[in-house]
Amino acid sequence: MSDKTALQILGEETRPYFGRFWEVIEPFQRELWNYCRKITGNPWDGEDLFQDTVLKMFTSLSALSHREHPIHPRAFLFRVATNHWIDTCRKRKGKMEEWSDHLVTKSSEDVSIALEIQGAFETLLTHLPPKQTVVLVLMDAFQFTANEAAEVIGTTEGAVNAALFRARSRLRQLKSDELSADNSTAAADTQPDESLVKRYVEYFNKRDFQGIADLLAEHAVFSFVTQSSKEYGKRRIMNESHHPSHYDRPDLYAVVHELWGRKAVIFYKGYEQGEPTALNEVLTIETEDNHIIGINGYFFCPQFMDAAAQELGVPREEWQWAE
Repeated sequence: MSDKTALQILGEETRPYFGRFWEVIEPFQRELWNYCRKITGNPWDGEDLFQDTVLKMFTSLSALSHREHPIHPRAFLFRVATNHWIDTCRKRKGKMEEWSDHLVTKSSEDVSIALEIQGAFETLLTHLPPKQTVVLVLMDAFQFTANEAAEVIGTTEGAVNAALFRARSRLRQLKSDELSADNSTAAADTQPDESLVKRYVEYFNKRDFQGIADLLAEHAVFSFVTQSSKEYGKRRIMNESHHPSHYDRPDLYAVVHELWGRKAVIFYKGYEQGEPTALNEVLTIETEDNHIIGINGYFFCPQFMDAAAQELGVPREEWQWAE
Protein backbone atom coordinates (compact mmCIF):
# COMPACT_ATOMS: atom_id res chain seq x y z
CA MET A 1 0.00 0.00 0.00
CA SER A 2 1.49 3.35 -1.02
CA ASP A 3 2.22 6.07 1.52
CA LYS A 4 -0.34 8.81 1.89
CA THR A 5 0.39 12.04 0.09
CA ALA A 6 0.72 15.42 1.77
CA LEU A 7 -2.76 16.29 0.56
CA GLN A 8 -4.26 13.18 2.17
CA ILE A 9 -2.44 13.88 5.43
CA LEU A 10 -3.74 17.44 5.39
CA GLY A 11 -7.23 16.08 4.82
CA GLU A 12 -6.94 13.87 7.90
CA GLU A 13 -5.75 16.83 9.96
CA THR A 14 -8.81 18.87 8.99
CA ARG A 15 -11.32 16.24 10.19
CA PRO A 16 -11.57 17.64 13.76
CA TYR A 17 -12.14 21.12 12.36
CA PHE A 18 -14.90 19.89 10.07
CA GLY A 19 -16.48 18.15 13.05
CA ARG A 20 -16.54 21.41 15.00
CA PHE A 21 -17.88 23.26 11.96
CA TRP A 22 -20.65 20.65 11.59
CA GLU A 23 -21.68 21.21 15.21
CA VAL A 24 -21.94 24.97 14.64
CA ILE A 25 -24.22 24.66 11.60
CA GLU A 26 -26.20 21.62 12.78
CA PRO A 27 -29.10 23.68 14.26
CA PHE A 28 -29.70 25.31 10.87
CA GLN A 29 -29.23 22.35 8.52
CA ARG A 30 -32.84 21.23 8.12
CA GLU A 31 -34.06 24.78 7.57
CA LEU A 32 -31.27 25.37 5.05
CA TRP A 33 -32.09 22.15 3.21
CA ASN A 34 -35.77 23.10 2.96
CA TYR A 35 -34.74 26.52 1.64
CA CYS A 36 -32.45 24.96 -0.98
CA ARG A 37 -35.23 22.62 -2.04
CA LYS A 38 -37.70 25.47 -2.48
CA ILE A 39 -35.52 27.88 -4.44
CA THR A 40 -34.25 25.17 -6.81
CA GLY A 41 -37.71 23.68 -7.25
CA ASN A 42 -36.94 20.02 -6.51
CA PRO A 43 -35.11 17.90 -3.91
CA TRP A 44 -32.45 16.67 -6.36
CA ASP A 45 -31.10 20.13 -7.14
CA GLY A 46 -31.85 21.20 -3.58
CA GLU A 47 -29.54 18.52 -2.17
CA ASP A 48 -26.78 19.56 -4.60
CA LEU A 49 -27.15 23.20 -3.54
CA PHE A 50 -27.15 22.21 0.14
CA GLN A 51 -23.90 20.23 -0.25
CA ASP A 52 -22.26 23.01 -2.27
CA THR A 53 -23.27 25.55 0.37
CA VAL A 54 -21.79 23.54 3.24
CA LEU A 55 -18.52 22.99 1.38
CA LYS A 56 -18.25 26.62 0.28
CA MET A 57 -18.81 27.85 3.82
CA PHE A 58 -16.26 25.44 5.29
CA THR A 59 -13.60 26.39 2.76
CA SER A 60 -14.19 30.09 3.46
CA LEU A 61 -13.55 29.83 7.22
CA SER A 62 -9.98 31.08 6.98
CA ALA A 63 -11.09 34.20 5.11
CA LEU A 64 -13.95 34.78 7.56
CA SER A 65 -11.52 34.88 10.48
CA HIS A 66 -10.20 38.25 9.26
CA ARG A 67 -13.58 39.98 9.34
CA GLU A 68 -14.15 42.33 12.26
CA HIS A 69 -17.97 42.35 12.33
CA PRO A 70 -19.86 39.36 13.78
CA ILE A 71 -20.88 36.65 11.31
CA HIS A 72 -24.06 34.82 12.24
CA PRO A 73 -24.11 31.19 10.97
CA ARG A 74 -27.77 31.09 9.93
CA ALA A 75 -27.69 34.29 7.90
CA PHE A 76 -24.34 33.43 6.35
CA LEU A 77 -25.46 29.93 5.34
CA PHE A 78 -28.52 31.34 3.62
CA ARG A 79 -26.40 33.98 1.92
CA VAL A 80 -23.90 31.44 0.58
CA ALA A 81 -26.76 29.28 -0.72
CA THR A 82 -28.51 32.26 -2.29
CA ASN A 83 -25.42 33.61 -4.04
CA HIS A 84 -24.39 30.19 -5.34
CA TRP A 85 -27.87 29.50 -6.71
CA ILE A 86 -28.11 32.91 -8.37
CA ASP A 87 -24.67 32.39 -9.94
CA THR A 88 -25.85 29.02 -11.23
CA CYS A 89 -28.99 30.56 -12.71
CA ARG A 90 -26.92 33.31 -14.30
CA LYS A 91 -24.68 30.77 -15.99
CA ARG A 92 -27.65 28.75 -17.21
CA LYS A 93 -29.63 31.61 -18.60
CA GLY A 94 -26.78 33.86 -19.61
CA LYS A 95 -28.39 36.89 -18.08
CA MET A 96 -30.56 37.97 -15.17
CA GLU A 97 -33.30 40.50 -14.73
CA GLU A 98 -32.01 43.91 -13.67
CA TRP A 99 -32.16 44.29 -9.88
CA SER A 100 -34.06 47.49 -9.06
CA ASP A 101 -33.33 49.34 -5.84
CA HIS A 102 -36.28 51.76 -5.75
CA LEU A 103 -38.76 51.56 -2.86
CA VAL A 104 -42.30 50.55 -3.67
CA THR A 105 -45.03 52.09 -1.52
CA LYS A 106 -47.37 49.60 0.07
CA SER A 107 -50.88 49.50 -1.32
CA SER A 108 -54.10 48.13 0.14
CA GLU A 109 -53.92 45.28 -2.39
CA ASP A 110 -50.56 44.09 -1.07
CA VAL A 111 -52.12 41.52 1.26
CA SER A 112 -50.55 38.40 2.71
CA ILE A 113 -50.61 35.49 0.26
CA ALA A 114 -48.24 33.11 2.01
CA LEU A 115 -50.57 30.11 1.73
CA GLU A 116 -50.96 30.59 -2.00
CA ILE A 117 -47.21 30.92 -2.40
CA GLN A 118 -46.58 27.72 -0.45
CA GLY A 119 -48.37 25.67 -3.11
CA ALA A 120 -47.07 27.54 -6.15
CA PHE A 121 -43.26 27.63 -5.90
CA GLU A 122 -42.70 25.39 -8.90
CA THR A 123 -44.77 27.75 -11.06
CA LEU A 124 -42.95 30.78 -9.67
CA LEU A 125 -39.54 29.31 -10.43
CA THR A 126 -40.58 29.06 -14.06
CA HIS A 127 -41.82 32.64 -14.30
CA LEU A 128 -39.78 34.74 -11.81
CA PRO A 129 -36.15 35.92 -11.83
CA PRO A 130 -33.94 34.23 -9.21
CA LYS A 131 -33.73 37.15 -6.76
CA GLN A 132 -37.47 37.69 -6.69
CA THR A 133 -37.94 33.99 -5.98
CA VAL A 134 -35.36 34.16 -3.18
CA VAL A 135 -37.09 37.12 -1.54
CA LEU A 136 -40.46 35.41 -1.79
CA VAL A 137 -39.15 32.19 -0.26
CA LEU A 138 -37.26 33.93 2.55
CA MET A 139 -40.08 36.24 3.60
CA ASP A 140 -43.27 34.29 2.92
CA ALA A 141 -42.12 30.74 3.60
CA PHE A 142 -39.35 31.22 6.17
CA GLN A 143 -40.70 34.39 7.80
CA PHE A 144 -37.54 36.46 7.35
CA THR A 145 -37.97 40.18 7.91
CA ALA A 146 -37.06 42.56 5.08
CA ASN A 147 -33.92 43.49 7.00
CA GLU A 148 -32.91 39.83 7.45
CA ALA A 149 -33.59 39.06 3.79
CA ALA A 150 -31.53 42.08 2.75
CA GLU A 151 -28.63 40.78 4.86
CA VAL A 152 -28.81 37.39 3.16
CA ILE A 153 -28.98 38.80 -0.37
CA GLY A 154 -26.60 41.70 0.24
CA THR A 155 -28.91 44.54 -0.73
CA THR A 156 -31.20 47.15 0.88
CA GLU A 157 -34.55 46.77 2.58
CA GLY A 158 -36.02 48.95 -0.14
CA ALA A 159 -34.82 46.59 -2.83
CA VAL A 160 -36.21 43.62 -0.93
CA ASN A 161 -39.62 45.25 -0.54
CA ALA A 162 -39.64 46.16 -4.22
CA ALA A 163 -38.79 42.61 -5.25
CA LEU A 164 -41.43 41.20 -2.92
CA PHE A 165 -44.07 43.50 -4.37
CA ARG A 166 -43.19 42.53 -7.94
CA ALA A 167 -43.09 38.82 -7.10
CA ARG A 168 -46.47 38.90 -5.37
CA SER A 169 -47.96 40.86 -8.23
CA ARG A 170 -46.66 38.29 -10.68
CA LEU A 171 -48.14 35.51 -8.54
CA ARG A 172 -51.58 37.14 -8.72
CA GLN A 173 -51.22 37.38 -12.49
CA LEU A 174 -50.23 33.73 -12.75
CA LYS A 175 -53.19 32.72 -10.65
CA SER A 176 -55.63 34.80 -12.66
CA ASP A 177 -54.27 33.40 -15.91
CA GLU A 178 -54.48 29.87 -14.46
CA LEU A 179 -50.93 29.07 -15.49
CA SER A 180 -49.30 25.87 -14.32
CA ALA A 181 -45.83 24.45 -14.38
CA ASP A 182 -44.66 20.91 -15.03
CA ASN A 183 -42.89 19.79 -11.88
CA SER A 184 -40.85 17.23 -13.80
CA THR A 185 -39.06 19.65 -16.15
CA ALA A 186 -36.18 20.28 -13.75
CA ALA A 187 -34.90 16.75 -14.27
CA ALA A 188 -36.19 16.03 -17.76
CA ASP A 189 -32.78 16.13 -19.40
CA THR A 190 -31.09 13.90 -16.83
CA GLN A 191 -32.84 10.59 -17.47
CA PRO A 192 -30.57 7.56 -17.91
CA ASP A 193 -30.92 4.61 -20.28
CA GLU A 194 -33.83 2.85 -18.59
CA SER A 195 -32.85 -0.59 -19.88
CA LEU A 196 -29.47 -0.33 -18.12
CA VAL A 197 -31.10 0.81 -14.90
CA LYS A 198 -33.51 -2.14 -15.01
CA ARG A 199 -30.65 -4.57 -15.60
CA TYR A 200 -28.76 -3.07 -12.67
CA VAL A 201 -31.81 -3.68 -10.45
CA GLU A 202 -32.27 -7.23 -11.77
CA TYR A 203 -28.63 -8.09 -11.12
CA PHE A 204 -28.75 -6.60 -7.65
CA ASN A 205 -31.86 -8.54 -6.67
CA LYS A 206 -30.10 -11.72 -7.81
CA ARG A 207 -26.94 -10.54 -5.98
CA ASP A 208 -25.14 -10.98 -9.30
CA PHE A 209 -22.29 -8.56 -8.67
CA GLN A 210 -20.36 -9.70 -11.72
CA GLY A 211 -23.38 -8.70 -13.79
CA ILE A 212 -23.33 -5.26 -12.16
CA ALA A 213 -19.60 -4.96 -12.82
CA ASP A 214 -20.17 -5.73 -16.50
CA LEU A 215 -22.60 -2.80 -16.70
CA LEU A 216 -20.03 -0.34 -15.36
CA ALA A 217 -17.68 1.60 -17.59
CA GLU A 218 -14.03 1.27 -16.63
CA HIS A 219 -13.97 4.96 -15.66
CA ALA A 220 -17.29 4.87 -13.76
CA VAL A 221 -17.59 6.99 -10.61
CA PHE A 222 -19.64 6.31 -7.49
CA SER A 223 -20.44 9.53 -5.60
CA PHE A 224 -21.62 9.73 -2.02
CA VAL A 225 -23.72 12.86 -2.28
CA THR A 226 -22.27 14.39 0.84
CA GLN A 227 -18.92 16.08 1.29
CA SER A 228 -18.03 15.16 -2.33
CA SER A 229 -16.71 11.70 -1.43
CA LYS A 230 -16.15 9.55 -4.55
CA GLU A 231 -14.95 6.16 -5.72
CA TYR A 232 -13.16 6.29 -9.07
CA GLY A 233 -13.12 3.33 -11.43
CA LYS A 234 -15.01 0.04 -11.79
CA ARG A 235 -12.59 -1.96 -9.66
CA ARG A 236 -12.76 0.38 -6.69
CA ILE A 237 -16.56 0.62 -6.85
CA MET A 238 -16.92 -3.16 -6.82
CA ASN A 239 -14.38 -3.51 -3.99
CA GLU A 240 -15.94 -0.81 -1.82
CA SER A 241 -19.52 0.50 -2.08
CA HIS A 242 -20.67 -2.49 -4.16
CA HIS A 243 -18.74 -5.19 -2.33
CA PRO A 244 -21.06 -8.19 -1.79
CA SER A 245 -20.44 -8.13 1.97
CA HIS A 246 -22.40 -4.87 2.24
CA TYR A 247 -25.53 -6.56 0.92
CA ASP A 248 -25.37 -9.88 2.73
CA ARG A 249 -28.97 -9.68 3.93
CA PRO A 250 -32.09 -11.25 2.37
CA ASP A 251 -34.46 -8.45 3.41
CA LEU A 252 -33.13 -5.86 0.95
CA TYR A 253 -34.32 -5.41 -2.61
CA ALA A 254 -34.22 -2.73 -5.31
CA VAL A 255 -36.82 -1.27 -7.66
CA VAL A 256 -36.83 1.36 -10.40
CA HIS A 257 -39.07 4.22 -9.39
CA GLU A 258 -39.72 7.74 -10.65
CA LEU A 259 -38.99 10.04 -7.72
CA TRP A 260 -39.65 13.76 -8.14
CA GLY A 261 -39.53 13.48 -11.91
CA ARG A 262 -36.32 11.47 -12.08
CA LYS A 263 -35.71 7.75 -12.55
CA ALA A 264 -34.11 6.40 -9.40
CA VAL A 265 -33.13 3.07 -7.90
CA ILE A 266 -34.90 2.66 -4.57
CA PHE A 267 -33.59 0.14 -2.04
CA TYR A 268 -36.26 -1.09 0.33
CA LYS A 269 -36.14 -3.16 3.47
CA GLY A 270 -38.55 -6.04 2.93
CA TYR A 271 -39.06 -8.74 0.33
CA GLU A 272 -39.87 -8.43 -3.37
CA GLN A 273 -43.16 -10.28 -3.09
CA GLY A 274 -44.43 -8.19 -0.17
CA GLU A 275 -44.83 -4.58 0.89
CA PRO A 276 -41.70 -2.60 1.78
CA THR A 277 -41.25 -1.84 5.46
CA ALA A 278 -38.61 0.90 5.22
CA LEU A 279 -36.48 2.95 2.83
CA ASN A 280 -32.82 1.94 2.84
CA GLU A 281 -31.16 3.91 0.03
CA VAL A 282 -31.75 6.06 -3.05
CA LEU A 283 -29.41 5.91 -6.05
CA THR A 284 -29.43 7.75 -9.35
CA ILE A 285 -27.58 6.37 -12.35
CA GLU A 286 -25.87 8.09 -15.26
CA THR A 287 -25.38 6.20 -18.52
CA GLU A 288 -23.42 6.66 -21.72
CA ASP A 289 -22.58 4.37 -24.64
CA ASN A 290 -24.47 1.40 -23.17
CA HIS A 291 -22.63 1.55 -19.86
CA ILE A 292 -23.17 3.04 -16.43
CA ILE A 293 -20.71 5.89 -15.99
CA GLY A 294 -21.94 7.32 -12.69
CA ILE A 295 -23.88 6.32 -9.59
CA ASN A 296 -24.96 8.83 -6.96
CA GLY A 297 -25.83 7.56 -3.48
CA TYR A 298 -27.95 9.61 -1.08
CA PHE A 299 -27.72 7.33 1.98
CA PHE A 300 -25.78 9.87 4.06
CA CYS A 301 -28.04 12.83 3.18
CA PRO A 302 -30.47 12.82 6.12
CA GLN A 303 -32.80 15.61 5.00
CA PHE A 304 -33.04 14.24 1.48
CA MET A 305 -33.64 10.69 2.68
CA ASP A 306 -36.32 11.80 5.13
CA ALA A 307 -38.09 13.67 2.32
CA ALA A 308 -37.79 10.65 0.01
CA ALA A 309 -39.22 8.34 2.67
CA GLN A 310 -42.16 10.68 3.13
CA GLU A 311 -42.71 10.88 -0.63
CA LEU A 312 -42.60 7.08 -0.94
CA GLY A 313 -44.86 6.54 2.04
CA VAL A 314 -42.51 4.40 4.12
CA PRO A 315 -40.32 5.13 7.14
CA ARG A 316 -36.60 5.47 6.73
CA GLU A 317 -34.62 2.48 7.95
CA GLU A 318 -32.77 3.29 11.14
CA TRP A 319 -29.01 3.24 10.89
CA GLN A 320 -25.96 4.21 12.85
CA TRP A 321 -22.30 4.82 12.11
CA ALA A 322 -20.11 1.75 12.29
CA GLU A 323 -18.00 1.54 15.42
